[in-house]
Amino acid sequence: MKKYILLIDIDGTVCEDIKNEDSHLYSSARPIEGAVERCNAWYESGAQIHFFTARESKDREVTESWLLREGFQYHSLVMDKPRIKSGEEYIWIDNQKVRAVTFKGVWTDLIEYTKKILSFVE
Repeated sequence: MKKYILLIDIDGTVCEDIKNEDSHLYSSARPIEGAVERCNAWYESGAQIHFFTARESKDREVTESWLLREGFQYHSLVMDKPRIKSGEEYIWIDNQKVRAVTFKGVWTDLIEYTKKILSFVE
């Protein structure tokens, strides 16, 4: 595996989708099958794992406790990602190469293939 720096969402990606309004449920979130194993395999292969979540800073302690209890290995936890609504999309603009992968419900190996992307005019 290449030396990846992975920014991984939490709710709906590594555990069931819990909205900020239901933050009292974070401590009992069910992990999505295969998420712990896949993330830890990446970590063990040298990838950097950074959880990047729309959970609010006030929920950092419960989130860190949950990640530890479920066995996730990771390098950092970034809170307060902007929340996205239906019909919106994230666009990350950077001076370094960035890839985006939309989680489709199953944790597998990453594969590489050609896909239509947005780009600045060259």
